[in-house]
Amino acid sequence: MSLSLHLSGWPENSESRQRMLESSSSSNFVQHFVSREVSTTEKLLCLFRRSKNGLVLALTPLIFWPLIRQGTPEWRCAYCVCVIAVYWMSEVMPLAVTAMLPVVLFPLVGVLDANTTAKEYMNDTNFLFIGGLIMAAAVEKCDLHERVALSVLRCVGSEPKWIMLGFMTVTALLSSFISNTATTAMMVPIGQSVVSQLISSFQHHPTNGERGRQGCKKMATGLVLSICFAANIGGTGTATGTPSNLVMLGQLNALFPKVDGSLNYVTWIFFAYPLMILCLAVAWMTLVWFFLKDAPEKDEAVTEMLKTRYDELPRMTYAEKSVFVCFSVLLSLWIFRNPGIVPGFGSFFKKGAYTDATSAMIVAFLLFVLPSEKPDLSNYIKKEELKKRGCLMDWKTMQETFPWSVVLLLGGGFALAAGVKESGLSLLIGNELSSIEHLPLWMLQLLTMFIAMLITNICSNTVTASIFVPIVATLAQRAGYHPFTLMLPTTLASSFAFIFPVGTPPNAIVFGSGMVKVSDMAFVGGIISMELLVLTVFYMNSIAYLTLPLLDFPAWAILDNSTIPVA
Repeated sequence: MSLSLHLSGWPENSESRQRMLESSSSSNFVQHFVSREVSTTEKLLCLFRRSKNGLVLALTPLIFWPLIRQGTPEWRCAYCVCVIAVYWMSEVMPLAVTAMLPVVLFPLVGVLDANTTAKEYMNDTNFLFIGGLIMAAAVEKCDLHERVALSVLRCVGSEPKWIMLGFMTVTALLSSFISNTATTAMMVPIGQSVVSQLISSFQHHPTNGERGRQGCKKMATGLVLSICFAANIGGTGTATGTPSNLVMLGQLNALFPKVDGSLNYVTWIFFAYPLMILCLAVAWMTLVWFFLKDAPEKDEAVTEMLKTRYDELPRMTYAEKSVFVCFSVLLSLWIFRNPGIVPGFGSFFKKGAYTDATSAMIVAFLLFVLPSEKPDLSNYIKKEELKKRGCLMDWKTMQETFPWSVVLLLGGGFALAAGVKESGLSLLIGNELSSIEHLPLWMLQLLTMFIAMLITNICSNTVTASIFVPIVATLAQRAGYHPFTLMLPTTLASSFAFIFPVGTPPNAIVFGSGMVKVSDMAFVGGIISMELLVLTVFYMNSIAYLTLPLLDFPAWAILDNSTIPVA
């Protein structure tokens, strides 16, 4: 994709992005000071900006050192969590590098031994994530996702509001199963083509005035914004849709070892997909209201253009068909392992022997084995022909597209959760939160979601979930509510980053298209964030009870009073 290539030099962290934006005026440190007279204050400020990372790295462990002097395991764990959280949120190091700190800190301060900590980096949930990403990479490799997108978009009509709905529907559907970033990178160029066609058609009508031209600009902004918003919302629909969902599942097992498995791939879809559709509808109506009131009338040329692009696609290849079959097999294995209504095939194995990660790795293995071209036995005799034939997935593609950093980031979150549980820090936090545990459930949900939404707009949604999920789980325990009633909305809120371009990679991609201003994203994104917050709280206290057993406090979440620290 041309957009992907265009963004290949886009720095990964906010500090690097800020430096790049400022490079035009202060690219050379020495030249900056010899070119004009500057005050001592300006010099100090400039030096501080350039030494900020070093100061944060050096001072953070010293500032929190008094926690170590408390001497108890929970306070030593609190020291590790605070240092890692500051490093994560300030991005003084790559997020994945910071995520490896528990392997160093936990054994040194006596929270967990090195072997136990390291095991958390490759647990069952992380293998589920790896298998799902390999499947997504295979879909991208054969361009099956582009065929799906164009086949849906050519059927949505030619009115801007229905075109926007079509883009949001396709983006949300794809981002439920493949990377939000890859989905956005594919959809934005298609969106730009549609916008160009609409504006071109508008220019052929000389009766349109200045208001109409402004309407075209707003329509272009709204269409591309709808793509990144839909990608963020769509990731909440399945357990593998975004890493923060897997953080919650992994920490659920770490915090509650006796959990009954009532939340799995299937039950997540039953719970989250109706909410995802409602959130998508609210976001669509809001975007239509703000950006499409003065949009051009419907234009059949857009439908014709999308149809032409679809017709230009080659016939469905053997690789596309094979990947589609593998994808269908994987979904079937996930659904029928434990469908809930009737016993699934997972009941034939002893507990824990066959999980969703097992299904993911079986299909991932097949992708590296099955050929990408239709087998021809006559040619398979010739070694040269055999070497030319590739497989549906290969290691070169894996190396180029697989986000190993996210795997480490997930592992770091799981290690933190294990340390928080083992040290007793979760119980200590629960005691400290006792002042708000008497609040009604809906108010606790509003509070925890609002805080998570604020944080996720300035740092990774995976980091946000890693920090807040253990806290709200303990709060729910203390208040006597089912842990899911706070863990699920907080996890969903960590994906609702609509305000800043640095909030998520999809936001950055759309901002990089040059069609969106920060003020547009912040204003509309803030409104949509508040709407989805209220909608999610309403959903959690009504429809969610039909999809998950949330009314009764589960036996697996009962506090062990013998482990509660004495104040």
